[in-house]
Amino acid sequence: MLNWDDMRYMLAVARAGSMSGAARQLGVNHATVIRRIRQLEEQLGTAVFDRIGHNYVITPAGQVAFDAAEKMETFSVGVERQVLGQVAELSGIIRVTAPEPVGKSLLLPTVTEFMQLYPDILVDISLSMRTYDLGVREADVAFRVTEQPPPDLVGVKISHLMMAVYVPAGSALHAAQIDKVIVNANTDGKTPDWAGRYCPRASVGLITDSPPLELEAVKQGFGAARLPCAMGDQDPELERVLDIPLEMGSQLWLLTHVDVRTNARIRVFRDYMIDYLEQRPELVARFRGEQLSENPGI
Repeated sequence: MLNWDDMRYMLAVARAGSMSGAARQLGVNHATVIRRIRQLEEQLGTAVFDRIGHNYVITPAGQVAFDAAEKMETFSVGVERQVLGQVAELSGIIRVTAPEPVGKSLLLPTVTEFMQLYPDILVDISLSMRTYDLGVREADVAFRVTEQPPPDLVGVKISHLMMAVYVPAGSALHAAQIDKVIVNANTDGKTPDWAGRYCPRASVGLITDSPPLELEAVKQGFGAARLPCAMGDQDPELERVLDIPLEMGSQLWLLTHVDVRTNARIRVFRDYMIDYLEQRPELVARFRGEQLSENPGI
């Protein structure tokens, strides 16, 4: 009989494309991943991966095993989620994921108070722009930027995310004076639409897939960048370009998987977060681009 744990290692390598990537995902060392894949191949009597350079590409036989392993994973995690949904104790670990800007400006101060109220609950925070899969329990609770959550997730919309264009504080630049812009990697290096509309002189000064790095790059003179207001307005070294209007980005949601929403610790954390935000509207106002009175004229 095949060892399910070896199949889990095969899934991780196939998804990461490398042994080292799978090791990071599984929290083990590189040698362990290699050993478990070899064990699986010995059990199956065939190779499940071809090595091409530093990458591991799944073989036809490996694809058959991969498809079966995904079905096993879906069933196993589904049972785990349903059992977790029945747990009534206010103790244990809650894994929370959020984009880095949300985590720094919102999540940390909230979690501090939550853990004082519920000392037997430990919160594990992962700040990443990657979308964690709640269906396979990569996280229990997600702050997610999306237009429409998938049907297996439930939760509340926290706010629309308003976007503004930022330059170093004290620049007092008008849109027509901007000659460099920083763009997200998914634009393929093209000048973004907002720059085409408002900054006729602008060319691309830097490409990155990290909003925090965009923010730092603005301060270091790589160009202007369009950032979430909740991120740019909180940094005193940045200022908005006033003649470029705010634009509505996506939405920020607080989500859990439908199967675990009745779990006691997850439910109390979700409800606490909702109450916390309702009692502190100034936090949500940041996401909508609303600024306090000490910033007149904006």
